[in-house]
Amino acid sequence: MRDLIAQHVFDRLPEQFRIRARQIAKRVAEIDRLLQPCSIDSIREAGRRLHGQLRPQPEINVEEYAREFKIACADLPDWAVSEATNDFLAGRVGNHTGQFMPTCAEFARHARSIISPFVVERSIIGREAKNLITRAEDQRRRDIIALERQDPKHIERIRELKDRVLKGAPRSLTASPHTSIDPDIQTRLDALKRPRPEPASKIPQTKAGRAR
Repeated sequence: MRDLIAQHVFDRLPEQFRIRARQIAKRVAEIDRLLQPCSIDSIREAGRRLHGQLRPQPEINVEEYAREFKIACADLPDWAVSEATNDFLAGRVGNHTGQFMPTCAEFARHARSIISPFVVERSIIGREAKNLITRAEDQRRRDIIALERQDPKHIERIRELKDRVLKGAPRSLTASPHTSIDPDIQTRLDALKRPRPEPASKIPQTKAGRAR
């Protein structure tokens, strides 16, 4: 866990955030085991299977290809190398004709696309781990504010402050939206309204209306 959250930071976390930190550490450990680099035997087996079913690339030195293939796959896990080999042999890789062996770059790129969801997940929860202390501090401040708002003394201070600010201020119409308007004013407002003619009936325009 220390590579994600320093011990002195972990010690400052409330228990609920420590629980999440432990969950993150457990998941990261699982992903790291999944992404553990493969053995040389796995790379040789993948090369042997590809070479046995697909034709070599034209004008390619086999020994040089084998050396570069080993370098390209060195940081990939065993299962990803095996899955990528299966995909090439089964014709499940787009833009690959299924005739020639893939280049080292093609093979490594496809294998990395297989492990990409785990790499992305590790990155996301790793960032979450680094932000736990910030989230904990934000939560602590929210809790303090919530307690202050419930304090009768704080409520009284706010009320007194509001009274001082509004003292002597005229009451606006917007302050009492449900106050009724004086009848005389309402009569004058009604007199200013333009009379609207009754809308013309559209029944004659309909098929039923024309049939009449």
